[in-house]
Amino acid sequence: MRFKNLSPIERQTGILLLWSALIGGVVGSLSQTQDIIARKALHAADWQLTLLMMIWPISNFFSIWWGRIIEKSCHQSRYFILVGVVGRLCLIFGLWITTMNEFLVLLALMFSMNALLIPAQNNIYQKNIDPSRRAKVYGYTISLGMLVSIGFTFLAGRVLDSHEYLFRQILMITGICGFISSVLLSFIRIQNPLVRIECESISFKQSLLDPIHRTLALLKSNPQFAKFERSFSIYGMGFIMMTPIIPIYLVDVLKLSYTTNFLAKGVVSQLGLLVLSPFIGKLHDRMHPFRFISFSFATLFLYPVLIIASSLFTAIPALSIPLVFLAYLVFGIAMAAINIAWNMSSIFFAGKDDAAMFQSVHVTLTGIRGILAPALGFALLKFISIRAVFIVAAGFLLSASIISYRDDRALKKAS
Repeated sequence: MRFKNLSPIERQTGILLLWSALIGGVVGSLSQTQDIIARKALHAADWQLTLLMMIWPISNFFSIWWGRIIEKSCHQSRYFILVGVVGRLCLIFGLWITTMNEFLVLLALMFSMNALLIPAQNNIYQKNIDPSRRAKVYGYTISLGMLVSIGFTFLAGRVLDSHEYLFRQILMITGICGFISSVLLSFIRIQNPLVRIECESISFKQSLLDPIHRTLALLKSNPQFAKFERSFSIYGMGFIMMTPIIPIYLVDVLKLSYTTNFLAKGVVSQLGLLVLSPFIGKLHDRMHPFRFISFSFATLFLYPVLIIASSLFTAIPALSIPLVFLAYLVFGIAMAAINIAWNMSSIFFAGKDDAAMFQSVHVTLTGIRGILAPALGFALLKFISIRAVFIVAAGFLLSASIISYRDDRALKKAS
């Protein structure tokens, strides 16, 4: 990224964001490999894997309350410290875990703080980075983080194949790096507030009910944002319902080693984010979110299709494993786009309003579908077959793509 084209505020913010992403890439590695560690090292049951994959979206449900707190706060940097201490340093206790339930508690702490981190980061991008290059800057931070994540994931896979018990030390390293990453974000000073905020205390009843009322009012007053969230919820059902089933398929059905699992889930799946994020970020800056997510969901639709194809050749590893790797390559390309839309599109719809609340609503709605989708995937696995999970997921993704495309066409006709 050419820092000479940025203003002094953008340059300082961009440097801290890049350093935070560089060190925080280690945390991204855990997000990609936690389910494999759970299944292989801690022998997680199917229901525990389902619960593991529900922790992230359910934790997100509380994001509207975090967003309201951030909106009313005049000392927003302290929340990054809170994320670092509670949501990252807690992983040091991974040195002493012996059961899957203890692992679930640590991840619950980590992901509950993500619901605070995401709207706080959006606030930085909205107020410190020019709209014409906002997603592009974000794309560079993602690429840098992925570079570290890929390297750390590959190394972790090789280590765990030889010494499985060292996953505890990997958790400790992840926690320390995540803490440093959060502290770097706390050094960024928010510039030029878009709206005047009053640093006043509010009652418990107000703090509890006001975010709910504002969420409903926001979706009603901004129908384009509501349509965006509808499409994302349909996509999310398909995406999230697959997450607890994937480790079962890779570990139990294909019987892949740590190295092969981590290569597929933590390296190949990240190549799109690593290589394409800046380019896709530039596209996002120039394209309406409806069209952008339509193409993104259509690409991701190929991921479960390729997994289904690989399931037809489980007795022939020379065919099934390459298909899985191809599926994760496609997954990485699609998620490079979806990740940018997930984090940046709410700023587009917010306009001159505070983006923290928009992103909080977006993240909270993730929590709602996160309650339903893993349970649906688990039910299909138990009562029909593992292949049925991916077939239904593909249907959700294709539906989300078509609906978003129709929204884009309708918007163009209206204008």
